[in-house]
Amino acid sequence: MIRIGLTGNIGTGKSTIARIFEILGVPVYHADKQARGIVGSEKVTEQIALLFGNKVLDLKNQVDRKALAAIVFTDKEKLVVLNNLIHPLVEADFSQWCTLHLDKKYVLQEAAILFESGFQRLFDSTILVTAPEKLCIARVMSRDGITKEMISNRILNQWSQEIKLEMADYIITNDETAMVIPQVLSIHQKIIKS
Repeated sequence: MIRIGLTGNIGTGKSTIARIFEILGVPVYHADKQARGIVGSEKVTEQIALLFGNKVLDLKNQVDRKALAAIVFTDKEKLVVLNNLIHPLVEADFSQWCTLHLDKKYVLQEAAILFESGFQRLFDSTILVTAPEKLCIARVMSRDGITKEMISNRILNQWSQEIKLEMADYIITNDETAMVIPQVLSIHQKIIKS
């Protein structure tokens, strides 16, 4: 089975692209969604509270994602601490998930910080979704209802698209002018034939 990493900076539309691959019958592991589930486990919640204090817990003693994000996206060292806790758990979960799809030609993992986390080593090839930064910011503001400053803090913790362009095997342009479905179909065919 071929393992493909799908990534892109915040607001590029990688989740939309992942859905197109799913429609084509490709199993997709949504790393960010799975990480949220992992963070929600009792053991990990306890570890996060120990590392960041009870101020990151809500009234039900669950991780308050906005409170945690406010801390880690303004302090790179604290983001590293969080990533060092979560990334190995996501990697193990992905490996286990892959065993459920051994009958497929390939699987995708959608992950926002695939390159930054070093996860590209897990994949046979990578797909990068790109879009202009202004458009990305507008998409996230509309989708998440957060401020431009909050988005900018998150962007600062991601590598630039230029760096990722040099590392990716395939590129999908999602700038609302280029049609994405033909791009996805082309990549899908290349992977199937490899």
